Amino acid sequence: MSENRLEDLRDGDTSIEVSRILLHSPDITLKGKNQNYFQKALCKNIKHRLSNAGFKWDIVASRGRVCVNTAGQAKQDIRHALSVLQELAGVSSLAAACYLRPAEILTEAGEMHWQALEDVMVGLARHYYLENASFAVRVNRTDKMLPAKSNEMGQRLGEIIRQRTAWDRVDLKHADQTFYIDGYPDGLYCYGKKLKGLGGLPVGTGGRVLSLLSGGIDSPVASALMATRGCDVDLFHMSASHVRDTDVNTSVIARLARRISRYTQHSRLFIAPYTYFDLALSGERSGYELVLFRRFLMRTAETLAQRIHAQALVNGDSLGQVASQTLENLVSSSRAIEMPILSPLIGTNKDDIIRSARQMGTYPISIEPYKDCCALIAHSPKTRSRHEHLMELEDRLLPDYAQIIENTLEDMICLEFDCGEMVGKG
Repeated sequence: MSENRLEDLRDGDTSIEVSRILLHSPDITLKGKNQNYFQKALCKNIKHRLSNAGFKWDIVASRGRVCVNTAGQAKQDIRHALSVLQELAGVSSLAAACYLRPAEILTEAGEMHWQALEDVMVGLARHYYLENASFAVRVNRTDKMLPAKSNEMGQRLGEIIRQRTAWDRVDLKHADQTFYIDGYPDGLYCYGKKLKGLGGLPVGTGGRVLSLLSGGIDSPVASALMATRGCDVDLFHMSASHVRDTDVNTSVIARLARRISRYTQHSRLFIAPYTYFDLALSGERSGYELVLFRRFLMRTAETLAQRIHAQALVNGDSLGQVASQTLENLVSSSRAIEMPILSPLIGTNKDDIIRSARQMGTYPISIEPYKDCCALIAHSPKTRSRHEHLMELEDRLLPDYAQIIENTLEDMICLEFDCGEMVGKG
């Protein structure tokens, strides 16, 4: 069974009661004294994402984990909540769990009350039964005050599953199905599927960046990766023409931004025309037009980034992938500005980038026909350039450089996205 199947919570199935969503965030536990800051940011993001999906559920946070109370909620709602929380940066794994309070698993004398736990595990085993498959029970006993040790609990519950269900074969190394028990001071969490999350750090803990968004495959992946490092991510696109408000909502760029915002939580998309640069440069052809445009793009983005208080630019460059991404041209582009440029894909193979784009859901949009500025300019571009030579060309061909940037930004429009939906236009 797939690690990420959500269909396992079947409507009408009363064999188990899912009363908690358990989210793990191990990266937060590495943060030392400021761990509480990251924990609060994660809780804020979880509440926002659930609220955006229409759920006002209670959450409780502890070291490296967050619990969402889903007692009495419909299973289709829990499935939907799991799917949106899988897109949340800072969550490494999550599970729909059966929850047992300490009073349900301990007697007044502090001994294990096995019956309640055994019944829950038997219910899980019946729910996830696979014919001719093997199983294992994994116990993570964070609360060392429990009177039973992890190995003892695993062995006993594994034997109970064999006695009371059709499961027969135990395989502790390569089980087809694993049943999990996490023991914390507030109780036991029992589940049969652990879903994979984005991992990383909560959005809002890593500063603000402005990501350069093209209509291609790479830059959406780079933007989402920066969200997993805790960054607030805004997006900047330079359009080959002046954007008409009537068609921008359905454009490739707006749809990419909408999808990216499912991972960034909240992003603004700034779209500016490149026509002022194109008009200023028309006439003489030197072969350096592409790298000159990239330098103009960087400078315009830097000006915008300073105005929105972003601390760095982000792009989807992968070294050597195309003519503009040779080392010489990357150096020439970066030297045009003082602001740091972050390139999270710089050493990533194209196949791996495509795989990430498919997982994100941006790939089908990115391969739609779309003419971005680089595609229009790239006619036999030079693969080697020098910053000093490009400065001479700019002084001669673009004497009103600052004014071109200002005109470009004056014609810029802004779209605002929240959790996959457009919420504003300015």
